[in-house]
Amino acid sequence: MPDLILILMEPEKADNVGMIARAMKNFGFKSLRIVRPMFESFDRALAAAMHAKDVVENAEVLTTLEEAREKIDLMIGTTARVSKYSLDRRAIPIRDLIKELRWDAVYGVLMGRESIGLTTEELAYCDVIATIPSSNEYPALNLANAASILLYEFFLAFNNPLRFRERPVSRELRNLMLKYIKDILEALDLAEHKKERALPLMRKIVERTFPCGVSSNEAMYLVGIIKAIREKLMKVV
Repeated sequence: MPDLILILMEPEKADNVGMIARAMKNFGFKSLRIVRPMFESFDRALAAAMHAKDVVENAEVLTTLEEAREKIDLMIGTTARVSKYSLDRRAIPIRDLIKELRWDAVYGVLMGRESIGLTTEELAYCDVIATIPSSNEYPALNLANAASILLYEFFLAFNNPLRFRERPVSRELRNLMLKYIKDILEALDLAEHKKERALPLMRKIVERTFPCGVSSNEAMYLVGIIKAIREKLMKVV
């Protein structure tokens, strides 16, 4: 069965953490990670959590995103500030993303601060970027409300477990493929600015494609082909 870990990046209001814990329990999720909370006490979070105090009490309080990504197969960043021009701000509507997921995996959903959300650097750390479609006039949702919508969508999807049959492709194998692609780009006679743009684009393509049905065996075969292309190019160069 797939699972979900909700990650809050520097939440500013303890009340929101408590309300998010309630929503998690409503939809059957228990794993909460909090990176560098901006409040001193969890008292208000516990009060707002009501019957979901255990979610708050068992939350992992961490200091880095690297720690937060541990044991997560696919990290999904969230943003309300979508851009069709910036690779790091291109986002998939959350319902469209979830309906394509096929891995029987641990999914991590990273949510940002109430005031500014996630930074561009934090979004670049994620594998896939998702957004909740909303009014152009006022697209930013309250953090707890946004979390509730995301959790509801995953709850519906996870209740159809026959969809999630593929084993996740390891992050190590995905990173190896990207390393080979980077070597290929370096070997090609491309302008430097095109090389710099190509690698992030290829990473986005890889990370969007894999959890939507690529199996471990297929990924290993694909990596073998890319490796052979890399070695052939290296010999020519």
